[in-house]
Amino acid sequence: MISFQTFAVYCFIVSDLFGIHASETCQTAWFDDGDVSGDGDSELLADLRRKHEDRICSDPVDMKAQTVAGIKSEYTRNVFHTHSASEGLSCLNAEQEPERPCADYKVQFTCAGDFCSSCRTGWLNHDNPEGNGDFENLRDLLQKYPGQICRHPIAIEVQTVSGDSAFSTSETFLSLDTTYGFACVNADQKDGSCEDYKVRFTCPEEFCQVAQECRTQWFNSDNPSEHGDVESIPRLLNSYPGQVCKNPTRIEARTTSGLPSQLTADIFLAHDVTFGLVCINKQQQSKQCEDYEVMLTCPADFCHICRTRWFDLDDPTREGDFETLFRLQRVHTKEVCPQPVAVEAMTVSGIPALQTGDVFQMYDATVGFACVNHGQPGGRQCQDYKVRFTCPPSFCSV
Repeated sequence: MISFQTFAVYCFIVSDLFGIHASETCQTAWFDDGDVSGDGDSELLADLRRKHEDRICSDPVDMKAQTVAGIKSEYTRNVFHTHSASEGLSCLNAEQEPERPCADYKVQFTCAGDFCSSCRTGWLNHDNPEGNGDFENLRDLLQKYPGQICRHPIAIEVQTVSGDSAFSTSETFLSLDTTYGFACVNADQKDGSCEDYKVRFTCPEEFCQVAQECRTQWFNSDNPSEHGDVESIPRLLNSYPGQVCKNPTRIEARTTSGLPSQLTADIFLAHDVTFGLVCINKQQQSKQCEDYEVMLTCPADFCHICRTRWFDLDDPTREGDFETLFRLQRVHTKEVCPQPVAVEAMTVSGIPALQTGDVFQMYDATVGFACVNHGQPGGRQCQDYKVRFTCPPSFCSV
């Protein structure tokens, strides 16, 4: 019997010339919840949905059935009392030929619409078919793309890197499920080599419903000319009223020349969200502190005060994804304030930017957002992002 954790969905996307999804369907896992008995075997949709409600759509458009040994139902010579997408499968021993009882069956449904895409990752390509084949296994992908994939996906979709559905190829797959991921072995293919594939996963809704956080601009309220550099939360609140949250969840610091604080040789008296950043000159070895600026990540309640809608002007198909404040203000003049106090970024599939593992060349309220492809680890491409800004309350009261 398939377990809750080993649920798998095989998704495929039919796209039009412009990349817009004309139709979208996906296949659920193989379910075997009804044990074969003296009466027969039953894998009815109503029973399966009671146990796996959020993992099977309410109105499947197709159903496949096979024995647990892998023999398709049309080759077993059993007579089925029910065999349809709307009802599921039932096989009664009383309706079979003598000495040919019902086999033990498992079923798979084809679903359509939002069920397949409500919470989906970006496309991931970890391997290529050189050597033994193409292996896009979940364990390796979780390590390479931290924060981009849930640990227990509920669906997987596979395409060639050119965009063809895996199911449109004639290749045989060793694995295509959410527990392991995807594997295509060269030795199993008629032509001797697998295509190069990419994968993406559908995750539980809660993975995409992470409370949103927003990032402020870079602040520099002090310099180290006397005792040192103090960029404390109380000082920032006083110096930049309305632009700094009282309870930040993260603090980043860099020198005014752009060097991250962790790469300097300075010793910090404080470098945390409780107090802020403090560097004392006399604690340094034969030099004074660098001049620092800090950026805060604020909780959702700070971001909600006066917030724009989401904007997505660019995609990463060329140099990268650039959602800059200057460009957005030019295109959406009346929708973006001149001086935002915070910015949020997330992938178009709903994953917060800070969870993707991408490196950002810009991500602050002063300039907006930019992810450059050649700056990503492993030579991968940036995700496709969207942004929104938090504006001063006066912008929303106009």
